[in-house]
Amino acid sequence: MEVVVTERHVSEYPNPLYLKRGDKVALGVMDDEFPNWVFITSDAGEQAWAPIQYIENVEGSATGIMLQDYDNLEFNTVIGEKLSVLFELNSWYRVSRSTDEIGWVPVHTVKRT
Repeated sequence: MEVVVTERHVSEYPNPLYLKRGDKVALGVMDDEFPNWVFITSDAGEQAWAPIQYIENVEGSATGIMLQDYDNLEFNTVIGEKLSVLFELNSWYRVSRSTDEIGWVPVHTVKRT
């Protein structure tokens, strides 16, 4: 599916976090604005939001294990930019640009073309 940006988005996290399947993370608060996103801290101390579906909670602790590779690269977008949607998760699209870059954008900032 192709979409076009209707509302500019600027990432609040300019330094993306890259995690691998099996990495351990500390689990923090759940996001109020975007349900099913949890604030995590990596073993290296890096922090980011991650989809809860990508994390297995270690029972009885505030620790999780990544179930798959994950990055939190959010695109800074401009109105009129065209993107290709790979999938939707928790009110965010995983998209690709014509330059083959892959990242995340909030669903509410784009519309189908």
